[in-house]
Amino acid sequence: MKNWNYYKKVKLVELLYLFLLFVIVPLSMGLQIFDRFSFTLSLILVNMLQAPSIIFFYRWLLPRTLFNNRPWWFLGSLPFYLLLYELNARLSYLLMINLPFIPEKYRSNLASVEPWHWNGKLIQNLGYTVLILLTSIGFLFIRELFKRQHMVDQLQSDKLRLELDQLKSQVQPHFFFNTLNNLYALSLQGSPKTSVSIANLSGIMRYVLYEARDEKVLLAKEIAFMHSYLELERIRHTDDNVLQFGVQGNPNGILVEPLLFLPLIENCFKHSLHYKIPGNQVQVLMTIDEEEITFQTSNLIAPKGEVSPTESGIGLYNVRKRLELLYPGRHQLLVAEEDSRFIVTLSIQLNSPK
Repeated sequence: MKNWNYYKKVKLVELLYLFLLFVIVPLSMGLQIFDRFSFTLSLILVNMLQAPSIIFFYRWLLPRTLFNNRPWWFLGSLPFYLLLYELNARLSYLLMINLPFIPEKYRSNLASVEPWHWNGKLIQNLGYTVLILLTSIGFLFIRELFKRQHMVDQLQSDKLRLELDQLKSQVQPHFFFNTLNNLYALSLQGSPKTSVSIANLSGIMRYVLYEARDEKVLLAKEIAFMHSYLELERIRHTDDNVLQFGVQGNPNGILVEPLLFLPLIENCFKHSLHYKIPGNQVQVLMTIDEEEITFQTSNLIAPKGEVSPTESGIGLYNVRKRLELLYPGRHQLLVAEEDSRFIVTLSIQLNSPK
């Protein structure tokens, strides 16, 4: 029930309330006062026939008076509502009296109160009627609680989406800044790969500006995007082995948030690859199975003093923040230094824990 939306919760509670009011209560009463089960079923039916006035009470009257800060209007309308309820009860009795499948003795009991004749007395049990009205007020209180919780959840969801959009918008300018730097370096070198790189960049820009606007994208598309981005970086280096990118497992059908892994790759470039460390190699590996995605980056650590603290940018903070918002309790981000290498390992559970 926790994952149901507000409307489903309200409908379920209303159905349970009506079932309790029109079936369970008269069933328990009938079994105690009648020796024939057919009389009990008749009592259930006559209660069901009075449902219109009760539904009118909690769907129309209460929301416009008591639950609209108009208690005096509610008290003033009660006598008129009791007359409406009395009319509904009398019509129900008249209908029951003329139904041939109702036991004759039960019909005779209903006819004995002369529902067709108004003599100034109520045929309804006033105490039972008040009890029904009180339970209707209780039901509406529960519905209002669901409504307020729905509003709180909606506000939290809107706040979450706004925060995620802000984080994503931070990724995009940073990404384009690095990519344009790559093209600028190629143009200075007069590289014949410049035109190919521009074409490649247009595809990457299309993905970032349009497809990355969606809440989720296919993992296969995200992998293709990362491959194109890595290739764009690779052409800046003479050693083809400076970048290693591998994917193990089948990404088909898996959805992820766009640009989630990009800051980890950029982190490798900014804090390692761009410092021309001898023998440096950036390794990017993704493994996929039915339950989890593991994404790992590894690079040599730049000499101390060469990396300015102000260059950290959004980096790992961006990733941590988005993970907290998108995968609470379903992710693990580990950062370690081993053998002069900086290793970041991100694990994401694909399915919510039961």
